[in-house]
Amino acid sequence: MLRKIVLLAVSGMLVVSLSACGKQEQEKPAAGGPAGQGAPGAPGDNKLALPQKGQEAVVNIPAEVKGKWKAIKVKVEDKEKKGAKEVTINLGSETDLPGTNMKLKAVEFVPSFVMQGLNITSASNEPNNPAAKVVITEGGKEIFKGWLFQKFPTTHAFSHPKFAVTLEGGV
Repeated sequence: MLRKIVLLAVSGMLVVSLSACGKQEQEKPAAGGPAGQGAPGAPGDNKLALPQKGQEAVVNIPAEVKGKWKAIKVKVEDKEKKGAKEVTINLGSETDLPGTNMKLKAVEFVPSFVMQGLNITSASNEPNNPAAKVVITEGGKEIFKGWLFQKFPTTHAFSHPKFAVTLEGGV
């Protein structure tokens, strides 16, 4: 009997603490992160609007930045053989990654990545926080679609058992 009462009490506290955590998380004001995330979604709104499943952030590149960068450089590392090669990919193009069965498409490059709610932009044309949106396929199947960050290579990193792909910069 005592076991049931203790179990019930612990379960009740767990439910209360989980619901309190959820509320606290929703009410927490946005804070800056390594990838420049953290500005409020709208004036007076203290909640950060993050993309939901099936929803993508919108990329808005300022006119003074758009067209200034033509390509990206990535490093392809073979984790088993301990070798690496640098590859340059023109924006909008796709290329084979050497020594792999993978292809990388360079979708977008942002020299000074900033994310405000669901909007991604560049704070300037200076490479303060370089990021590239890429799509990686292996054997024709998409295995990664997202952003690679030069200064924060482990943030939203491409994960593969044999290969690592990291952003070296824009061209």
